[in-house]
Amino acid sequence: MSEVIRVLLVEDDEDDYFLTADYMSQCDEPRFHITWVTNGKAAIDAFQKRTFDICLLDYILGAENALDVMATFKAAGITVPVVILTGQTDSQVDDMVMRAGAADYLNKSEIESPRFMRTMRYAMVRREMENERIERHKVEQQNKAKDKFLAHLGHELRTPLTSILGYTELLLDDKANADMSQELSIIHTNGKHLLSLLNDLLDMSRIMANKLELARREVNLNGFLTDVHSLMNLAAKDKGLTMEVSSRNDIPDFISADPTRLRQILINLISNAVKFTDTGTIQVTVETLPPRREDNKEMLLFRVIDSGIGMPPNKLDDIFRPFEQIEDVMRANHGGAGLGLAICRELVNTMGGEISVESVFGRGSTFSFTIDPGDISNQHFDMFKLTAPTVDEQNKNKLHVTGRVLIVDDLRELRKLTGHMVSQCHATVSYAENGVKALEAVLQAEQSGKPYHLVLMDIHMPVMNGIDALKAMRKHQCNVAVVAITAASRKGLRQSLLDEGFDDVLGKPIEKTELFAILDRYLISTPGISGHSVEEEPNYQKAMQSISYSGTKDAFNESAPDGEAASTPPTPQQEQASATKEEVTDPSLKQVLLVEDDHDAAELMKLLLSHLGHNVDVAYCAKDALDKVKHRPYDAALLDLTLPDDDGISLARNIRTVSDAMEIYIVSGREPDNTELEELNISGTLLKPVSRSDLAALF
Repeated sequence: MSEVIRVLLVEDDEDDYFLTADYMSQCDEPRFHITWVTNGKAAIDAFQKRTFDICLLDYILGAENALDVMATFKAAGITVPVVILTGQTDSQVDDMVMRAGAADYLNKSEIESPRFMRTMRYAMVRREMENERIERHKVEQQNKAKDKFLAHLGHELRTPLTSILGYTELLLDDKANADMSQELSIIHTNGKHLLSLLNDLLDMSRIMANKLELARREVNLNGFLTDVHSLMNLAAKDKGLTMEVSSRNDIPDFISADPTRLRQILINLISNAVKFTDTGTIQVTVETLPPRREDNKEMLLFRVIDSGIGMPPNKLDDIFRPFEQIEDVMRANHGGAGLGLAICRELVNTMGGEISVESVFGRGSTFSFTIDPGDISNQHFDMFKLTAPTVDEQNKNKLHVTGRVLIVDDLRELRKLTGHMVSQCHATVSYAENGVKALEAVLQAEQSGKPYHLVLMDIHMPVMNGIDALKAMRKHQCNVAVVAITAASRKGLRQSLLDEGFDDVLGKPIEKTELFAILDRYLISTPGISGHSVEEEPNYQKAMQSISYSGTKDAFNESAPDGEAASTPPTPQQEQASATKEEVTDPSLKQVLLVEDDHDAAELMKLLLSHLGHNVDVAYCAKDALDKVKHRPYDAALLDLTLPDDDGISLARNIRTVSDAMEIYIVSGREPDNTELEELNISGTLLKPVSRSDLAALF
């Protein structure tokens, strides 16, 4: 059956209508269905009642012309292609109607010529292109609306979860509630489960929006699998199951992979296996596949095998789709949003592999997936040995380095933790709490002839951030290796930091394997050396003579009174003792402004911060918060992103006009834009729900 094109003919001359309709009715391909009206108003009415593919519009319609009618079309939102018909050729008229948006311009004498049919087909092609553009725009708007909805949903759910989990933790810690600990633990466990479902939903959204970036690095496969076994073996034992990890052939010692995401895949599959298995064994196997014919590439194959409830064959194609679960599984009350396997599939695809499942209903399932391990042609291969020490233990036992390391982070707890890990490798450790003090320390060390060999530098710090500190060091010809430490994970961040001049990048939370690899790369290995040397704290007064940075002197004066001798650099244990002493002698560590519009969440965070020894003022909107900042000095402010009268970023910008030195933290249910955070020198972010340990790590 030939195509039928629906045409609206707007023509006030009946003779011209009959001539046009007669010619078009004789066409076999395409066929035309014509609706005739005599003026612009009737044309609008026709468009409102029916759907047309094209409009043929006479240029002169009594008192109105085609330009007037096209203006009314545009005002009414009509996007059908319009071809103008006229009794005489006029290039000026032709130009005017084309500028007004007409698809083409034809003389009525050309209706029976081949040009008429070409014009009609061309107009139809334009119509199809316009429809595609409109549909594409609709999809883009729907995706934007979905992303906005998920961000809003995350915020709205995390805020009440903060209250649920936070108050439950407080009650669990109170010995007076010991007789209710079981009930409180159930509340806490289910709250954490709800949080994991929310995280799955947001994780899936990031993956589908292509906002997830893999952080590939060298991974010790034997140690990695041993760690996975250690993580999941207890969950299996709790159900009376046995968990086995083995290799079916020799596997490489090291692979190139994102260990966090690979661990996420395995833990998800193993968790499902444990969840749906009541008796028997959970087996995890890995093997090296022969090179593929098409590219001679060797792949790794992982399998997770259980003896659980299995799945019917007709359901296997659906389980990797988002929000899909087997109905029998749902009735078994195992819970879940049906996103875990969909996330696994997308992560595996991102790693260059494929995932599949084989299952026998009532007997168990086998999930298999492959990944691209990078170039393993020169690796040593051996069978997996579960009894082998983990990567952390290997590095801890074997890595002995000599060198001076400066750790720069504004958070005392993180300085202490990083320093403890570095000291395990027997390097000498010093500390600085911001970029200014780091610059002073590095310059003084250079002048004293005891330069640092490595600087581990946080990016987001008050006074001077890590990037500015690095630029200042390079300006003063300090060529010490500087490694950036960042908690951000936006796409392209690592390369951006390397382009800024950093020698390497470490992610937060810092993993020992990554840190030890950095120490091994930039320090001198000295097997057999134990302990670390004692060095003097940098003499900042001497270094001041060569530093032009305006804020340095003030920062120094805060750290050491004039005339006092420099002290021996504190070890992590000494820093812990110092912190403990400080908390005893001065319980009110910080004057904190908390800005949160949810009264329950505000009350909880105020209670948690008060328990940590801080003085807390609460503002429930941006206006009150700004008024408080103008009339009272605060050490720190915790801002929610979503407020009734403004947003947290705008409020932070206004606070910065009043106080440059105040530490500002974003506490919200959605992730803020990293660019805005850097511009406003935001000290850190916390994603709701917020625990007491999260708040303790801030100050």
